[in-house]
Amino acid sequence: MIRKAFMLSMCMAILLLLIVATGSIAKEELPGLDVYVVGQHGYVAAGANGLYVIDIHRPANPRRVASLDTPGTAKGVYVIGSLAYVASGAAGLQIVDIRNPASPRITASVVTPGDARDVFVFGDHACVADAEAGLQIINIRDDRHPNIVASIDTPGEAHRVRVAGDHAYVADGIGGLQIVDIQRPATPGLVASVRAPDDARSVHVIADYAYVADITKGIYAIDVSNPARPRVTGSVDTPGEAYGVYQVYDLLIVADGSRGLQLIDSRAPHSLNIIAAYDTPGETRAVHGLASTVYAAGLSFGIGVFDIINRSRLNPEGHFLFQPDR
Repeated sequence: MIRKAFMLSMCMAILLLLIVATGSIAKEELPGLDVYVVGQHGYVAAGANGLYVIDIHRPANPRRVASLDTPGTAKGVYVIGSLAYVASGAAGLQIVDIRNPASPRITASVVTPGDARDVFVFGDHACVADAEAGLQIINIRDDRHPNIVASIDTPGEAHRVRVAGDHAYVADGIGGLQIVDIQRPATPGLVASVRAPDDARSVHVIADYAYVADITKGIYAIDVSNPARPRVTGSVDTPGEAYGVYQVYDLLIVADGSRGLQLIDSRAPHSLNIIAAYDTPGETRAVHGLASTVYAAGLSFGIGVFDIINRSRLNPEGHFLFQPDR
């Protein structure tokens, strides 16, 4: 009986949320406001603590390999090639050389007029969600000398931005979803908007749909097959505070604040429903997916790693792949 209980506890431990957590060694705060994963490393925007680089090649044992004290407050991060782009609050956009992930270094920066909260790179340009200053478009072709080439005001506060095709999709707080034509980055134009139920904090775009995380109203699906004529097709409230959303296979993974992660079946965007939930040891703020793995960032912890490859265990109601409290 004792042996059986021991084996069961070991199996559960392997499946639990894997955390680079507060106090794992030095009892330090390791907050995560955003996360981006490429290859064997995760990059965490850790607020006033700057940028953390996490080795995740062994998902059961993620470990921090470097930290970089960035100016301002690291709120968003995007990685492509050998560079990480950090939205650093009042300090604007920081460009970080990560050719050696264990020794990241800032190579350039550009101050934005607002409070840089998120960044998304497309081609030779980066879109920065700049809070009350709206959307900033920055030419990064010469990554040593980036410069703002255009700005477009938005009615709310730009929290997050995603680019799909020729359009930028901005989660604009009380301004809802703002859709901006960026085919000519130097002359962007607002083409449409969708009113938010309350406060749009994040957006994820895939195929013909934009999924918006509204902090108090959960997730709503917007058909953007024609970006000039977006329309809400469905929604689902979440029990916590929807800060972030990312699609993996036919699941929407929601960073739901005090209620950890919520998993939503997205096969029918007009009829979204929650099918599972994972607890986290702190307030979950952002989520990123890569293949069958989901990475979460949150307050009081840096990065959580979830393997959702066994999807059959997610579909039945009440069956969870991970149960961190047990």
